[in-house]
Amino acid sequence: MKKLLLSASVVLLATGAFAQNTMTGNDARFGIKAGVNLARFHASGTDGSTSFNDNAKDNVGFNVTAFADFGVGNNFFIQPGVSLQNKGSKFEETTTIGGITNTTTSKVNLMAIEVPVNAVFRIPTGDAGAVQISAGPYVGFNISGKNKFETVTTGGSTAGTVSNENDLKFGSSTDKNYASTEFGANFGLAYRTNSGFLVGANYGLGLSNLVPKDSRSGDGKLTNRVLGFSVGYSF
Repeated sequence: MKKLLLSASVVLLATGAFAQNTMTGNDARFGIKAGVNLARFHASGTDGSTSFNDNAKDNVGFNVTAFADFGVGNNFFIQPGVSLQNKGSKFEETTTIGGITNTTTSKVNLMAIEVPVNAVFRIPTGDAGAVQISAGPYVGFNISGKNKFETVTTGGSTAGTVSNENDLKFGSSTDKNYASTEFGANFGLAYRTNSGFLVGANYGLGLSNLVPKDSRSGDGKLTNRVLGFSVGYSF
C-alpha cells in the first residue's frame, strides 16, 4: 500500500503540470478532516532491527486535522495545518515451554500534535471535483501516551492473564521513553468534490530518532511509520 501510494503520487505530480486550470493563486479555503491511522515503529541500525520489525504490528488509532489551502498558482497551493495524531506500535510474541504457552502483547499508544506544511497539486476531473496530491514536511510534538502489557498463560497451574500499563515520558534523558519532538515527511493522495467533501490517504514517514538523545548508541534508530485514511470537508 505504501509503494502504491508513493508511486501514484509521482505519476499524478507529473500529470498535474498538464491539467486544466481551475484553481488560481487568489483562492483560499479552510477545512477539517478525520479518520483512522495504522501506525507502527520501524527500527534500523542494530542487529535486532529485522526481528523488531518482523514482530511489529499496526496500532489502530485516529487522526484529526484542521487545515487551510492557500492558492499560489493555477492548481497549486500550500496547505498548512494542525493535526492530532494517534501513533505508536503493537508487538506480540508467543512462547511454549514444557506445555505452558505464554502470549505477550505490548502496545504503545502515543499521542502527538503535528504541524504539517504540504505542497498540493490539483488535477481537475470536470465538473465533479479534482484529484489532489500532496507532499511536505511536518514537525511533531509528543504530548501523551501509554505502554500497555498483557500476558496470557495457558496450560499448567499458572494459567491466567496478567496485565499492566504505565504512562509514557518524553524528553532527552535516559529516564524518558521517547523523544519529545519528531520530524518527518507526508505523502498524500485525495479526491475533493466541487461541493467541498474530500476523502484521502496519507503516509507519514518519520525521519528523526524517537529514542531519547541520552539513550542512543551507535547507529540505532527508531522512527514512525503511519498510514492514515480520512474524510473531511473544506469551504
